[in-house]
Amino acid sequence: MGLLETLGWSRRKPQPVGHDLETGDRSDASPAWKRWGLRGGLFVFLVVLTVAAFPRGDFYEYTVEVGDTWRQSTLTAPFNFPVYLDQERVEARRDTVRQNTPPYFGEVQDATQQLEDNRDTLRRQLTRILESYASYRYHQQQGEREAARQDSAEYIQRRRNALATLSTSQWDYLASEYAQEVQDLNAPARQSRADDSSHLHKRLLDAAYEVGGQLLSVGVMDRARDSVLTEEIIVRNQQDQTQRAVNKDNLYGLNEAFDYAERQLGDAFVANREHSRIAVSFFRAIFEPSLRYLREDTMQERDRRAKTVTAIQGGVEEGETIVRTGQQVTQEVKRQLTSLQRAKSDQLGSNIVLKQLGGEVLFTLLGFGFFFFYLYLLRPEIWSQNRDLVLVSVILGFIVALYGVAIRAPWSLYVVPVPLASVLLTILFNSRIALIGTLLLALTGGQMLGLDLEYTLATFFAGAFGIFSVRDIKNRGQFFVSGGLVFLGYALVLAATWLYIDLPIGRIAPDLAYAAIASAITITSSLFLWALERLFDITTDLTLLELSDTNRPLLKELSLRAPGSFNHTLQVANLAEAAADRIDAHTLLTRVGALYHDIGKMKKPEYFVENQRTMSNPHDELKPRMSALIIASHVKEGLEMGEEDGLPEQVLKFIPMHHGTARIEYFYRKALSRAEDTDRSVPESEFRYPGPIPDSKETGILMLADSVEAASRSLDDPSPRRLENLIDLLFSERIDDGQLDNTDLTFRDLRLIKDTFLKMLLGIYHVRVKYPDQEEEPAEPDFEVVSLLADNPYVGVSVAYEADAWGLRAEQADGSSAEHTRKAPRPQLADASPHSRAQVEENGSPARQDEEAVAPSEKEPQQTDVAESESRDRPDD
Repeated sequence: MGLLETLGWSRRKPQPVGHDLETGDRSDASPAWKRWGLRGGLFVFLVVLTVAAFPRGDFYEYTVEVGDTWRQSTLTAPFNFPVYLDQERVEARRDTVRQNTPPYFGEVQDATQQLEDNRDTLRRQLTRILESYASYRYHQQQGEREAARQDSAEYIQRRRNALATLSTSQWDYLASEYAQEVQDLNAPARQSRADDSSHLHKRLLDAAYEVGGQLLSVGVMDRARDSVLTEEIIVRNQQDQTQRAVNKDNLYGLNEAFDYAERQLGDAFVANREHSRIAVSFFRAIFEPSLRYLREDTMQERDRRAKTVTAIQGGVEEGETIVRTGQQVTQEVKRQLTSLQRAKSDQLGSNIVLKQLGGEVLFTLLGFGFFFFYLYLLRPEIWSQNRDLVLVSVILGFIVALYGVAIRAPWSLYVVPVPLASVLLTILFNSRIALIGTLLLALTGGQMLGLDLEYTLATFFAGAFGIFSVRDIKNRGQFFVSGGLVFLGYALVLAATWLYIDLPIGRIAPDLAYAAIASAITITSSLFLWALERLFDITTDLTLLELSDTNRPLLKELSLRAPGSFNHTLQVANLAEAAADRIDAHTLLTRVGALYHDIGKMKKPEYFVENQRTMSNPHDELKPRMSALIIASHVKEGLEMGEEDGLPEQVLKFIPMHHGTARIEYFYRKALSRAEDTDRSVPESEFRYPGPIPDSKETGILMLADSVEAASRSLDDPSPRRLENLIDLLFSERIDDGQLDNTDLTFRDLRLIKDTFLKMLLGIYHVRVKYPDQEEEPAEPDFEVVSLLADNPYVGVSVAYEADAWGLRAEQADGSSAEHTRKAPRPQLADASPHSRAQVEENGSPARQDEEAVAPSEKEPQQTDVAESESRDRPDD
């Protein structure tokens, strides 16, 4: 054996699926180069992603925190270097300089002239508006409706176009006042009582103009004074190309100017508040500030001054001590450390970057190389499945990506929910995979923080606590317990660090807070689990728990349409679950598979003995071949119903595999007896189930449990000896028929399963009280009993099959072929079928009572066949 074979790096034997279980055909398997290409691609993807997640730039920026104790040797400056302020402080200083830079304002040269022009424009607009109203009133009084309508429309349109914005009541007030000032509203040529300047709207407008002139003489900025953060502003005269500094308190802001005008006009028209409000509206319409903000000039000046702020604050001379062993890292020490790293980068250039990158790559290759090698050597069931490898890589890659985000953000790496990955890997795979994956992620995070042992231990123990909390998860409420245990793991390690290194509590508290966030995210594992189950088409124990509810529609329908089959299903589920638990198989999967294995019987329940409540049997009117076809059809129909109901693939495979390719013994024997009279041959393939044969311990257990439970019902007196003989017979037949070849069940497993079945059946068919006249059973049977407890069980029994269900030659594991020997019918198995019992009772003849009904004859060969519990023949499985 070569070295590669010793390490397990040899070609694995093909693992056929479906109907190929009988032929070993792997024609649809992916080529080896594709499978290895996928694994190599996943490995490279994780390595590249992890290396990219490592921090770039200053090493000490991410690996040293204020409050830490310096555990390395005393560090001295190898050369002179400047001390740089951290970027946050530099930006803070620059922001302060920007805020203290005075803003620039430009003088409006013709502000007074614009005020006057606005006043004149508004005066003309008001005169026209009020004239239109007076004309409207005149034509209305004269009964000239058309002219009045035109005047009304003109009045409204001019109001909308006016500079001043007045309310409807204010316009009505001005119009009514104007109408009263007209001498004769009935005369075509209306005369005013006095001079034009005496009109109310003109007096109010002149008062607003006067206040505006007062403000402009002082100076008014075009923004609120409070928005100017500096005490002074720079006023530029664009015409003279001059500028001067002016105290902002000597100027009015725009809001302050409006407030001043409102006070002045209120005092001027104190007798009538409506006059003052209209005058304020006129002021807002005509006023123009004398100083306009120069935004572009201001921003340029602020940026220029901010650039003058230097990031250097002092320096360190060669040989000067930066930090001593055991010294606490302060803010100043951290600035010196990061400045030293920056100076080294400037001196060495790309060399230090390449060295750092090389170390990151080597660390990553070691970590993920170990993990993938572990999967290859010790977890071949995961390594051989492309879907499982992709799923594991997605979970690990997700956490590594979060590392890259958190380490560049102002967060602690404790916020990354590594225990979430631990919980998901435990539920989706097993605790061993989860523990190794957690260790890998914890080491990776510690490497990113400069080989931080504290983070590595805290993350590993928190993830381990989460793993142990969901190893046997029974409901989604356990995720809350998991989150609490994860936080406990973080808290214990951080507390140990606090006690051991004597760190200040202010250094531990932030990490503990971030760990609480990661623990809270772990509680949401069920949401991530739901998405992964549907994205990757996988089945977890939580899904199986939901499927085990007998109130689900599919099982509820089975209990109503085929109550006998439903009762049989429950008994088989109990037997199979107990046996799976005894040999450490997947008990929950076994039970769920047992609950759904006979759902196909709902289609034709009356053809199965357990559902027949009358003496009539529909099989009496059918030929044996047709009866066998109907019995076998419940497998295909069950698969179709399961697929329609959305049953997972792991559960669906129990439906065809619980019979495998076993022979329907009762109807086969019946066909042979009829053929003796006609000298016609009976093709055995027409009396076998389509398969495939079981491919796991769980499906193999179900096949045995189904056969034993169904056959045990055919016993009139299920005594312990009879039950043991029956179980031994069925087990030997299943093995001899090659039905368990792909299940990995050992003889020890079979012995434990047989013992479990016997104990449970004895509990169901409890020992009856013996009466005085009852005969004692003989101590030993007078025939050979096949027993799993024998010194050499199954001597001469072959577990290799030679042909598939249809009589075709099959390739052997070593490449050779063999002729499939046609097995003789077994009367004992046929008599154990419920169909046989039903037929005997219907004919009125006594059924077999002796052990011959369940034990092989000494004269018959030991190469037996269990035909579907010989009872599937009795469609009771």
